[in-house]
Amino acid sequence: MLKEQIASLFPAHRRMRRCENDLLVNPRNISTWVELIELMKSKDKLSKRAATLVDSHEIKKTGHAVHVFSEMIANRAGKRLDALSRSPIERIEDALDEIVKWKTAIQCGHTHDVSKGYFTDAESVIEYQWDNIIYPIIKDFDFTEIVDLACGHGRNTEYLSRLSNNIHLVDINQSCIDACRDRFKLSYDTVRFHYHVTDGNHMKMIESGTITLVYSWDSMVHFDKLIVKDYLFEISRVLKNEGIAFLHHSNYGEFAPDSDWAKNAGTRSDMSARLMRDYAENAALEVVDQKLQGRAEGWGQDELDCVSILRKVG
Repeated sequence: MLKEQIASLFPAHRRMRRCENDLLVNPRNISTWVELIELMKSKDKLSKRAATLVDSHEIKKTGHAVHVFSEMIANRAGKRLDALSRSPIERIEDALDEIVKWKTAIQCGHTHDVSKGYFTDAESVIEYQWDNIIYPIIKDFDFTEIVDLACGHGRNTEYLSRLSNNIHLVDINQSCIDACRDRFKLSYDTVRFHYHVTDGNHMKMIESGTITLVYSWDSMVHFDKLIVKDYLFEISRVLKNEGIAFLHHSNYGEFAPDSDWAKNAGTRSDMSARLMRDYAENAALEVVDQKLQGRAEGWGQDELDCVSILRKVG
């Protein structure tokens, strides 16, 4: 019996070593990483959290999104995977996090790129949201220099332009930036607009310490928690001292941690108010306030979302 058990381990062991050797040669091969992840899960060599991620995001040979977007994932995660490939078995959960992070960002961007109807629907409710939910919270903020993060087709920018003379529009989709450029041009009345396409987790095109308000509404709710974590370091970098971030994000991770945004209620990500507090502290941002949102704000489920107000402290 023992011999049979040992023998049954050898094929998987050999495949894992083959994957390890292949990744040393080609560390950006997502299919090889997926094969290794699947093998290690089958042998119970992943933590419970990692196993949940594998299942929820279908990180396996037959997983649709991870393979459809594999080339783009490799491009975005490439440098990180290069480093992890030096010890892929030991660092497999780090690689899994990186793959899931970028799969989510790319899939989310793609969905909003091809679904133009979303922006029409969202435009129809922004006036109510602005008057009744958003502006009462932000009315006393400093609007001198604004970033509209994940700006979409500019429905929020339209209202922000009534408050500021200088707005940076940031989005992962070139189509969204093009739509905003058509809508606002380079200037709109006395407002100057600056247009930036991001890879999905940075604002490196914006100078450090120049922004008074980073604003994101009804977009970050879809961001993977690790994408949010990356952005908080960028927000901390671009904000002036005492600058504010107004961030509308998912709280669904409180109910379903390590879940897939595409399958969740309201396509919400696995982010949460609790994680935002942890991430903000690491990024040297003070949590000024948090407000959970749900049915009263029109989101369909109580405590589905959260608005977090963060401040850059010098």
